[in-house]
Amino acid sequence: MSRFIESMKIDYEKWHDGIGYDIEALAILNTPKARSTILTSLLGGNNEVNMAVLRFAPELVSNQSKTRVIVEALKSASFFDGFSLTLNMVRGYHPKEVVSELFHGLISREGGVAVHFAAMLFYIYGKAETVFDEEHRDFFLKFNTSNLSDRNIVFQELCDKIDVDYSEYFKDNSINNK
Repeated sequence: MSRFIESMKIDYEKWHDGIGYDIEALAILNTPKARSTILTSLLGGNNEVNMAVLRFAPELVSNQSKTRVIVEALKSASFFDGFSLTLNMVRGYHPKEVVSELFHGLISREGGVAVHFAAMLFYIYGKAETVFDEEHRDFFLKFNTSNLSDRNIVFQELCDKIDVDYSEYFKDNSINNK
């Protein structure tokens, strides 16, 4: 309780850095008001807050909502807004909608993000023992390009390596015409 109360003291530095209430402490309180506050934070929270809710209060979130929140984070998370937390969540939870968004992100997201999406897909499809397997690092880094033609070529190569039909994703105009 004291940890959560302490997190409520927002000074200029916490406000400036975007540090909010301690979700983990709030989840431990497990009161009706605490649960309600946690669920409300999913409606307007940033990616970092959303991933904290999924991590510390997973029992409050349906699989449908969890999937929706993760897919939205994969579309928008940045290296300073929940990106690592989102990938950590994906490592253990990757229904088809999440996997599909990883594939779409290989083409639509910036190069640095696409690198990590490729690594995650290798892991999910059992082609790597760790989430960012150094053995495949040079291949993953090929996604760090803004040249769409180069990105499409390496996308097809990734699909071949993990035994996925890339035409399924190229049928989608959002990938084919970006």
